[in-house]
Parts: sequence; structure tokens; C-alpha cells
Amino acid sequence: MRFRSALPTLLLGAVVACSESTPTPAALDGPPVTVPVPARERLAARLAVALDDPAVRASLADRFAHSHAPEGKLQFQALVRTADRQLLARLASVGGGTMAELLADLDAARGLELYLPVPAHREAWHGGEEFLVATLEHDGERPVAFDAAGRRSLLDADRPPATPVLALVPQEFDFTGGRPELALACWDACGVANNDLGASGGGSVGTKGLYLVATHFEDDFESWLKGSPEYEFHVYGEVAGDAEQLSCTGEHAGGVYTWDTNARDWRGSVALLSETDIQLYTARSSKDVVRIVAWEDDDTACVPVADGDYLTSIVKALDTFFQKWTGARVKPTLPKGIEAAYAAYGLARAARNVILTSDDLIGHGVEASIAGWAPGGANFVLKGDGARTTGWFETVYRK
Repeated sequence: MRFRSALPTLLLGAVVACSESTPTPAALDGPPVTVPVPARERLAARLAVALDDPAVRASLADRFAHSHAPEGKLQFQALVRTADRQLLARLASVGGGTMAELLADLDAARGLELYLPVPAHREAWHGGEEFLVATLEHDGERPVAFDAAGRRSLLDADRPPATPVLALVPQEFDFTGGRPELALACWDACGVANNDLGASGGGSVGTKGLYLVATHFEDDFESWLKGSPEYEFHVYGEVAGDAEQLSCTGEHAGGVYTWDTNARDWRGSVALLSETDIQLYTARSSKDVVRIVAWEDDDTACVPVADGDYLTSIVKALDTFFQKWTGARVKPTLPKGIEAAYAAYGLARAARNVILTSDDLIGHGVEASIAGWAPGGANFVLKGDGARTTGWFETVYRK
């Protein structure tokens, strides 16, 4: 996610020991201060030093090669805890802290995935001694990287280095194949082939409903360290006076909503809102107005994790700019199956509100007649912060 950096960049020192904070220069006339070091960064530093061992590197390279997950991803916590314990022991021995501190960091960092996000790096690295381990807190920031000696450096935010980079970043892929009870027993994809996990995308056209048939994004909204983007469309409705997510269209959405594209331009057919979900919505609500929002997912699939205040401010600004004609109403008799509608509700509770923004709000869909312009056959324009155009999309209704 690269749309903004609302928080100041933390000035962090090199970390190899499992310490809670790192000294930073004091103010001219004040006492020394400390800046907390994120658990994810401590783990990246430990991993880089652990990989100074050729045997550990060879074992990891072999696991990358046999991963069933896209881009050779591995679930880091499960890998550390359930493989042959070689990596866990090595991480503990190089950290300078206790095993309890290492395990606490593994828990505090939440779900992490480990992989080589740059295709050229995946082809080039087979356990060699030239590598970096990198992580980052927010897209758009410069990734923090460590070498085998534990030396800390900052990488370019826009382009990867020539040295192969192993990314230790928040988990986007569901390694359990839809079986969350196996979360700690799987370090790749639990032996499930990629084509069984909905990796190709494109829902069944046999289901009635509103379908997405073309999309365009002005950016990929993803740091190079996070690999391929995870585009999603969420449809919200008004239930009991508040916004509620009605559907999600994305890589891990499941069923007719399964859709995966890494390209800025896509054309195909996938459900945006099925006839069944439309009927369920109208049965529960006196309103039939929906809002359509595009996200780049950096956290749990189909669960937007965002700065709630920031999201609310954007929606309110768009509502003001377009006089609240930011909603839509499904109309099967229309060529595109949908028309502009007056939206009297916001999205204040539509996202899981966190202070540090994770997912990237690509844009709120505004019907073309209200937005004033849309290219080709598109009937919606995606509008982001400041009513900036961030993309567009086209729909049809399939009967």
C-alpha cells in the first residue's frame, strides 16, 4: 500500500539482539530517548544472521522450491515452529536473547510470510551467500534490510537492489487452503495445488447477479517488497442505519466471487454481487442502495483493515463533492445492471479500524454519469483522496 505515509518514519538502529528498544540520539539539552523496535524487524535481523549458516540457507531454499503457494511463499511462524526445529534453534542461538523472547516476537508479529518477491531474485537465489532479509511497516516506506552480519540498511522504496531480497512481511496468502485449524501445521499450502486454491480467478457465469467484466487501476498500490498486488472489490449496504459488507470479490473470496489479477488492466467475468446476496440484502434492509469500494489487501483477505478516521474523511469528502450520489442501485433491466443512487449512509464501521493503516483504499466507485467521465465501456470511476481518479471498472447483469 503506497497511498500515504501519515506517521513519521521511525529512526531505528541495527538490531540483532531481542531488545525492546534501541537508543537514539538525545535532544541537545534532554535525556536519551528510545524508539521501540518492531518485533517484525527483530525477527528479520535474527533470520538474516541465522542464514549465515550454509545448511540453514540450503534447507530454506529447498522449501521455497517446493512451496505450493504463489511466488514460493512460506508461512514464517509455522515454518519456524514445525519444520525440523533447525531454524528455530538457529534463530534462538543468534539473537542474544532467550527462547521465550523469540517466541514472544513470533506471536507479537502476527502472521508473516517469507518469500522472494522479485521474480529475478527467485530465479537467482538457491541458497547462496549473497542475500538480504528485508521488512517494512507501511507501503511507501523504505524497506529495512539486514545482511548475514546483522548490519542494518534502508533499501530504495521504488526499486529492488541487485542482491536477492528475502521479504518477511505481513501475511496475505491463506496457507491453510481454507482450513484455518491447520494454520500452524502448514508452512506452504498444506499440500494443496495452486489450482485448488482459486489462484486463477473468475467466478462461475452460471450464477445470476451483477458481474465485474473489466477493471483498470492507475497504480499497483503495492510495494515491490510485498510482491504482487491483492486487488479486491467490496460491496457495502445499509443495514439498521449502518454500513455492512455484503460481498467481497478477490483471490481468496471463494465461490463465484473468486478473482485474482496482478495486472492493472483486466477483462473477464466474476461476480460482484450475486442475485442471492441481493435478495438477502433487500430482505434485511429497507434500503437497496450499495456502495462499491476497491481495496488493495495487505492483511486478512476480504476484511479491510484501515485507519477508520481516514476512510471516513475520504467518503465524507466524496459525498460532499458528488452531493451524496456516491451509491448505486442494482437494476437488472439496465444494460450495465446498475444505476447511480443517493447514498445517505457512510462507511464509518465498514473497516476494522486500526491506528496504523494496513490495507490500501484504492477508490470508491462513482457511477460514470455522476463522475462525468469514464473511458470505453466503463460505467464506474474509482475516486480516492481529493476525488482523484484511481481507476475504473465495468459491470453487467447476468440473468
